[in-house]
Amino acid sequence: MQNVIFIRNERIASWGYCPVVSVKEAHYASGWPSTKMSMPLFERFAEDYACSRPGYPEEIRSFLFDRFKIDSQSMVADVACGSGIFTQLLSCKQDLKAVVGFDQSMPLLRAGVKFYENYDFFPVCGSGENIPLRSETCDLVTVAQGFHWMNRAKSLGEISRVLKPGGGIALVWYRRKSLTDPHQAFIEDLTHKYNPNYDPRFMDADYVGMLLGDGRFADIGQRRFYSSCTFAPETYIKWQRSKSFIGDAMDEEMLEEFLEEVEEKISGFFPDGKIVEDFKYDLIYGRRK
Repeated sequence: MQNVIFIRNERIASWGYCPVVSVKEAHYASGWPSTKMSMPLFERFAEDYACSRPGYPEEIRSFLFDRFKIDSQSMVADVACGSGIFTQLLSCKQDLKAVVGFDQSMPLLRAGVKFYENYDFFPVCGSGENIPLRSETCDLVTVAQGFHWMNRAKSLGEISRVLKPGGGIALVWYRRKSLTDPHQAFIEDLTHKYNPNYDPRFMDADYVGMLLGDGRFADIGQRRFYSSCTFAPETYIKWQRSKSFIGDAMDEEMLEEFLEEVEEKISGFFPDGKIVEDFKYDLIYGRRK
């Protein structure tokens, strides 16, 4: 695979309706999302995002691949892939036809390519509202930690369009297991202090109900997984900075003060210098009718 963001590969191009363009042109090519922000979410600290965000349990991949019979002839698309954290899990050590990660942020895609070096997926510029693939192409479409940012009706329409009949949809979120543990209570209080608009429930919604109400999906279910992640202090700071309600929500001075307080006090909870976070992972899945 060539070390570029937008794939110059005839096999990939044959699956989609998008033109093969250069990295600089990818945001502006016909058919790409046209919405522009002064600084889109997560791009301010894209490299922090790539190197510090928690991963996902391999059990999620195993469950999805077993349920939807993913094998060497299967194509998997990970939408809103960011820097490709979940995408790499789907693709590494797997003999699949292809795994494609779509995100509308070029800085995040670049950060993922830089971080993984020997990445196993195809990173492509695209969004949930406009997936640059032909209809009935995919055996599985995933969205990890991203569906709450999308136009849900349009994205479900696009996911349904690119899935083969019987193909799987999987929506994944991780959350900290408990917000009442002492160090979590400290982080929560500090976040509210510097960002009064912060709401820890901002990702929550009835996603099972959405799939049921959409009408294009069947065999809908939900499962929960658990895992933990150990951070070095400097990586923990990068993780905090990469969050939308911290790095993207605070000006430079406020962010610096916030991170200084975290750095100063978090070690008191973890005197051995290893910061352990417990996570719960919610998977909502279904099958295209």
